Amino acid sequence: MKAPTTDISRKIDVRDLEILLTVAETCSFRKAGDRLNVGQSAVSRRIQKLEELLGVSLFGRRPTGARMTVAGAEFIACASAVYENLNAAVARARSSAIADLGELRIGTMSSFSNGPQRALIKAFVERHPSVRLNFLECERRQMMTMLGHRTLDVVITIGENWKENGDSLVLVYAPVYLAVASDGPLASNDRLKWQDVSEEEFLISARESGPDVRDYIVRQVTGFGRGVSITQHHLCRDGIMNLVGLGFGITVVDDHAAGAKYPNVTLVPIGDGNDRVPFSLTWRPENDNPALRRFISLARIEAKRNGVLS
Repeated sequence: MKAPTTDISRKIDVRDLEILLTVAETCSFRKAGDRLNVGQSAVSRRIQKLEELLGVSLFGRRPTGARMTVAGAEFIACASAVYENLNAAVARARSSAIADLGELRIGTMSSFSNGPQRALIKAFVERHPSVRLNFLECERRQMMTMLGHRTLDVVITIGENWKENGDSLVLVYAPVYLAVASDGPLASNDRLKWQDVSEEEFLISARESGPDVRDYIVRQVTGFGRGVSITQHHLCRDGIMNLVGLGFGITVVDDHAAGAKYPNVTLVPIGDGNDRVPFSLTWRPENDNPALRRFISLARIEAKRNGVLS
């Protein structure tokens, strides 16, 4: 009988994760030991301990080095996030001495290369240069969890948010574009309709706004005679756009991404001109961070400028 997950988690310490991630990075028990100034046998014992706790092999041992197994790759991806978050928490605790200068922690799913979101950040920095801004990109559910636990002050997401997540404000309704290969037939259009691309391969990220983009594509394309084809990649926004330029498929972007340039990628407006996606700010009303209050006040001004608030 396998031990409960919580029991296993209690038996894994930070040093285990550090050694695990170093082996994954160096593809070698010996090189990991050299980097961490421990013996190869100590590294091997730590990895063996994890494998016994989990009941799976994390690495395949070969004369050429250590290669992650499928199970190992899954576990290491999650362990890496845990380790990075822990290091970030330690850094935040150590930097608390300068909190009197002000700090605002912003979660986002979109680019700052163009549009009202960029304008809001720029205006805030100009008005409050002493406030330190920390940014995090991840998917909506994780950001909302962090918002609830006060590890984020405000999040900027695609779509309108549910009331249980906190107070919210629509900053802008942004135009929608399709990113297509510049040397492909779709790039020659001044505007595309959804039925024009119903048989195309859509590319989305498994990170950041990927799940929201998937839902949006399905809503728009469903009903044109066949199931929509969507491929998810564990890449950031830049990675997805580069795949578009290489001809792997197309993807949906908003006006905020229009300021960035990618090789062999053209942005073409999609829909009848009314296709827009809301970008919302969400925050917890009980959060008394003065920097947050100043940020929300400025966001309301920006929303009025965008015609969202009267």
